[in-house]
Amino acid sequence: MAAQEPSPPSSLEGNKPGFPKKILANGPEDKHLCNSCQKILRRPLQAQCGHRFCSFCFSKIVSSGPQQCSACIKEDLFEEPTSILKQGGATHEGHCDFMIILCPSCKELMRANEQERHNERECPERTLNCKYCKEPFLLKNIKAHDEICPKYPMICEGCAKKKIPREKYVDHIKFCSKFKAPCRFHVVGCDTSVEKEKIHDHERQCSYEHLNLLLHFIMGIKVSLESLQPQSLEVASHRLQELHQSLRDLELKMSQLGGGGAAPVQGACAPTVATSFTPLPGAVGAALELQLQREKTKVAELSRRCQELEAKVSTFENIVCVLNREMERSSTTMEAYNRQHRLDQDKIEILNNKVRQLERTVSLRDLSIVEMEGKMREMSAATYDGVFVWKISDFTKKRQDAVAGRAPAMFSPAFYTSKYGYKMCLRIYLNGDGTGRGTHLSLFFVVMRGHSDALLKWPFNQKVTLMLLDQNNREHIIDAFRPDISSSSFQRPVSDMNIASGCPLFCPLPKLDSKNSYIRDDTIFIKAIVDLTGL
Repeated sequence: MAAQEPSPPSSLEGNKPGFPKKILANGPEDKHLCNSCQKILRRPLQAQCGHRFCSFCFSKIVSSGPQQCSACIKEDLFEEPTSILKQGGATHEGHCDFMIILCPSCKELMRANEQERHNERECPERTLNCKYCKEPFLLKNIKAHDEICPKYPMICEGCAKKKIPREKYVDHIKFCSKFKAPCRFHVVGCDTSVEKEKIHDHERQCSYEHLNLLLHFIMGIKVSLESLQPQSLEVASHRLQELHQSLRDLELKMSQLGGGGAAPVQGACAPTVATSFTPLPGAVGAALELQLQREKTKVAELSRRCQELEAKVSTFENIVCVLNREMERSSTTMEAYNRQHRLDQDKIEILNNKVRQLERTVSLRDLSIVEMEGKMREMSAATYDGVFVWKISDFTKKRQDAVAGRAPAMFSPAFYTSKYGYKMCLRIYLNGDGTGRGTHLSLFFVVMRGHSDALLKWPFNQKVTLMLLDQNNREHIIDAFRPDISSSSFQRPVSDMNIASGCPLFCPLPKLDSKNSYIRDDTIFIKAIVDLTGL
């Protein structure tokens, strides 16, 4: 249920213009802005014309008496008396959806239609109960509570993202049986651990990252790469064999020296000789033992070195295999992309052709619509009783165009003697034609080709009366004639219209200008009457 709007503090009273636009995170709509101060409405009033103002702004506008609504003038909608602002001529919008109110808890400004949502979901001072541990906390502390809540569900990535309460999560991790193996590129810096059945998917998805790591790794161990040449491995293996042979020779000498020292020495001088010779076997043995120990150390070091080199060779062989597979996969993917690109280009070309066809169709339809509109205007202006009144407005401009030669002649809409009778129109020269050029207004009668010409009597032989109407109904200018049946102007038309025939000296221009009853409101009226006798 929506909370009741609190009583507005003094800052919301109607003694100030609207609120600044920056108090709302997203910009306000135009309907929320005062049409005077262009700020967010404060205690809005709506005038009779529909425009909204702050209470302060409206009072300020009408303080010096009734005023015209500037918004109506700007929008070209001004209309009296609706657009006149006056005291008492506006209604209070009350709790409208664009009114600004203040939250009593967090002191935040908001629109009235946002109050319910704010109270239920957004107010940071609102007290909530944790749905896991049921402990109360403020909405603004929700993240801090989630970090310490003992019942908050933690996700175990090892067993299908199973949710475990935080208080049991550590114990669960210790006994989780789902094992994740490190990526085979961990030796070059990839820290991702993935399940074994997904290792290939990981390598395919991260191939570019792996290549980048591998490049940095290779640049860092350039010296080691040089030591991995096949010749170096052969030299190390040969040296190891020599050390093993030296070791066996030393062991043989040791055994021989040990046997010779044990034999007794005979003769008179034996003690003296024995005394001087007895230390010899011990000194030689110590020297040999020391040399043997050094050789063993060298052999162990070379063995360790060879094992390290073999391990690195194996690692790089695996990396090269993976890179080869990635290159093949990338080549296949690129080929697929190229093929799809070609298909997309073909589709785009087809769609472009369809668009061009539709544009041509739309152009033809537009021409048809224009033609239909012309026919509709012609039908709406047509008469079927032989009497036609032609209203020519903007007379001054059209006459200037005639004098300048831009539009010397004008045709009237078509009219008829009956629905299936003769089709006719009028042609007027506002600056005269022929003998009347520059001195008279020339008016002509034109026979047009109609749909029912085959059913009519030819040549056209009906009396025609042409009139320039006096808008005071006192002195019309009238001229009448009966067609010359030998003239081509009154034969059955073979084109859209025959040659015009009429009165080149129909009305002197000075007479037209001197008497303002013919031209009124920049408009004249021409009337044509066709005698229907005998039809």
